[in-house]
Amino acid sequence: MSQEKQKSVLITGCSTGFGRLTAQALATAGHRVFATMRAPGGKNAEHAASLTSWAEREGLALEVLALDVTSEASIAAAVARVEESAGGVDVVVNNAGVAGLGLTESYTTGQLRQLFEVNVFGVQSVCRAVLPGMRARGSGLLVFISSGLGRIVMPCMGVYVASKFALEALAETYAYELKPVGVDVTIIQPGTYPTGIGANMASWAPAEPERAGGYGAASELPAQLQQGIMSVLATDNPPDPTDVSSAILDVVARDAGARPRRVVVDKLTGGAVEALNQAAATVQGQVFSAMGLGALLPD
Repeated sequence: MSQEKQKSVLITGCSTGFGRLTAQALATAGHRVFATMRAPGGKNAEHAASLTSWAEREGLALEVLALDVTSEASIAAAVARVEESAGGVDVVVNNAGVAGLGLTESYTTGQLRQLFEVNVFGVQSVCRAVLPGMRARGSGLLVFISSGLGRIVMPCMGVYVASKFALEALAETYAYELKPVGVDVTIIQPGTYPTGIGANMASWAPAEPERAGGYGAASELPAQLQQGIMSVLATDNPPDPTDVSSAILDVVARDAGARPRRVVVDKLTGGAVEALNQAAATVQGQVFSAMGLGALLPD
């Protein structure tokens, strides 16, 4: 890959799942990747070591950095390292996220706040850290890993769905505001994939499950939903999570200004998310045109 096409890419949440796969895909394609995760010298030491070893064996430009999206000091240190080493951050993949499954009332307000710290507020902190450099250069790409559940509401995933709806709004607003300064925004909307989601949801179980006792038959909904998710992933031909990393690779490779606003990566919902995206885009277009904001819409 020529230096003109090579990008310096910072990815959050690279210990496992989409983050790790995306780091490997982009590094393999010739980009300079800064794969970040919490505590690479602590709880994620094994993940960090294996990713570093893989890159060294393959002779690829991938460096593992510590980054906790809930710590602005940690974010600043990671971004400073990329700027010092690569001269700037060309692409950010906002991937770090957590999920929870349970009746919404069973989650405390504190738990909801903690989940938003990772899924929404942490994303804002990362964007604020990299955007001054991108704006100064007049180029850059922000990729937001959302979900089909940023469009479709499911029972017993209210805390997660609420955070993804918020992320969708945040990312789309950035897209409008950053278009005049040359920074692209793409929202990736994955479906259900085997990325350790079961363990993730288990670690974010409701703090007050006893509240489900007053819900009657509805108290069984969380278990039913989890069983449904696991059955999708336990088939002989489960969804391949590299579909998502491949989609991100394609977005990064596209010319500036020609990147899509949203990319759905989901073979299970039969076009439902695409239909919602199109309906929303139509309404946005009508409202923006009426308000004289048509120039901010996607080309």
